[in-house]
Amino acid sequence: MLLEKGVYATSQRDICRAANISNGALYTHFRTREEVIAAACVLDHADRLNSARPTSWDAYVATFFHGRPEKGSPTSKRFRLSLQFSAELTQMQDNPESLSKLLFLYREDVMQSLAGLAKLGIVKLPLGLAETTEIHMQLFTGAEFQLTTDRGLSPDFVLGALRRGLATTAGLVDVPVRAPTDIV
Repeated sequence: MLLEKGVYATSQRDICRAANISNGALYTHFRTREEVIAAACVLDHADRLNSARPTSWDAYVATFFHGRPEKGSPTSKRFRLSLQFSAELTQMQDNPESLSKLLFLYREDVMQSLAGLAKLGIVKLPLGLAETTEIHMQLFTGAEFQLTTDRGLSPDFVLGALRRGLATTAGLVDVPVRAPTDIV
């Protein structure tokens, strides 16, 4: 429901109908609509955390960077939902309880992937696992936001810059990082 309609077009009634519960039942478990949305995102992200870890550098980058996804695709809808929800959070006094769980799951996903690549000898992690994870989370999010907000940028250019930043901070071993093919 949230992926199809987005944060703004999904009503409390829509959420209750999809969950097959009453409005009152919804609020016995959640204080606000934003808590419901964060909890739904936690469930979605928890499924990803249980999936297989990337075993190559290219697979790692592709797992967390989706470029400019096709309009209407599940990836595009997830990104729209995250941007809309982020906008809502800027207007709230306190974050929904589930938000810290959602961020933990995303951090854990990146961290487990990097740790697996380190065990395979693909990266050295010169900054340590925790700091590299934080940097990569910011790089992935920033690159996707940049592509979304600046349609004039070449996805290849952004991907090239992202790959160099990720490789440098992760201590990538013996895998050439391609230069961007076109610069805007």
